[in-house]
Amino acid sequence: MTATLYQADYLVTMDSNNTIIKDGAVLVEQGTIKQLGAASELIAQHPNVAIKPYSKRILMPGLINTHCHSGMLRGTAEGLPVWDWLQQFIDPMHKVLNPKEASLSSWLCYAEALLSGTTCIVDMWRFMEGSADAAKQLGIRACLVPYVAEHPDHDYFETLDSNEALINNWHQEANGRIQVWVGLEHLFYAVPPALKRIADMCQDYQVGF
Repeated sequence: MTATLYQADYLVTMDSNNTIIKDGAVLVEQGTIKQLGAASELIAQHPNVAIKPYSKRILMPGLINTHCHSGMLRGTAEGLPVWDWLQQFIDPMHKVLNPKEASLSSWLCYAEALLSGTTCIVDMWRFMEGSADAAKQLGIRACLVPYVAEHPDHDYFETLDSNEALINNWHQEANGRIQVWVGLEHLFYAVPPALKRIADMCQDYQVGF
């Protein structure tokens, strides 16, 4: 049985009492946290375990980003009113975006997230087969919500067909790390029958929206 003891100056447990342990440690076996507490106590209980010390560091649970876009226009024109921003920047980008670019953008986004200590992300993006593969390879937990439009004026987004295919191909993959929800860019980007189908898909697949 392979086990590792991760030791740091402080361990932030995030328990109900917000306990912080000075010179704390976490025992991990085969990718699962088995025990945490004072480093001296865990070392005494597991004298033969491999120890990875992290001086001047904090051990804490991973952060969760509940609203993210792998999008390639981060930092552009955020001062505009939202409709102007969508019409002048975002929608034109979606009209020319291709699967390879979308995948690379997700790889960058998820790698940056992990470097910042974020281990779970909710991402709304395009061509999310590439996003799912990036999440699988990088090890992040990801809830994928495709930009869907079912309206003749916005036919350059994902469709409910592609969203359903993503659910069938990737939902609960990577030992459950990857979740796929039903997405919609905006309510006014869908005709009424599409809204009914969205409700049916959420119920049929037991996924979020």
